[in-house]
Amino acid sequence: MNFCPECGGPLLRHVVAGETRNHWYCQRCRTRHYAGPRVVVTAFVACGKRLLWVQRDLEPQRGKWAIPGGFLEMGETLAEGAARELYEEAGVQLPPAQLQLYMTGSITFINQLYVGFRAVVESDQCVPGVESMACRFLTREQCPWSQVAYPQVNDSIRQAYDDLDSGRFDVWQAQMTEAHYELQPVSQR
Repeated sequence: MNFCPECGGPLLRHVVAGETRNHWYCQRCRTRHYAGPRVVVTAFVACGKRLLWVQRDLEPQRGKWAIPGGFLEMGETLAEGAARELYEEAGVQLPPAQLQLYMTGSITFINQLYVGFRAVVESDQCVPGVESMACRFLTREQCPWSQVAYPQVNDSIRQAYDDLDSGRFDVWQAQMTEAHYELQPVSQR
């Protein structure tokens, strides 16, 4: 950020008295601007013991495989964003109310928050959207583990397969740093 979105004045990094973090500060209108984390939403969609995967047709990681997801857009609820990403990437249309909270996480080193939802569908019908080369429901054994777009989250994906196998779906919380990934249950159902 270089200029104030309120008045167009130049921005400086500034620590306000009594606070410990830098914020963008406009000298002209004296407004503080907080640069918060970006929110990523995903949809773990199961058909039987298979999860829906998409092969990315966008950079970064073009050609690699991922669980459908992307950045939350302005004016969306978390579930609306996950439902939109699911439709855009795999042509699967689910009402946001059908998505259940499944995983949350903090990816502090890239300033992102992660919210994953889960859903079960009866049909494995999916169609690659404009952001995907391919999409399909895959068992754990069919997964392209060596071609996963973001292998840092493979533990989350393996946990989803474990939950499918057991039929028990907890809500999970992840903490990710550049060197460490930890996944813990928040609640047990």
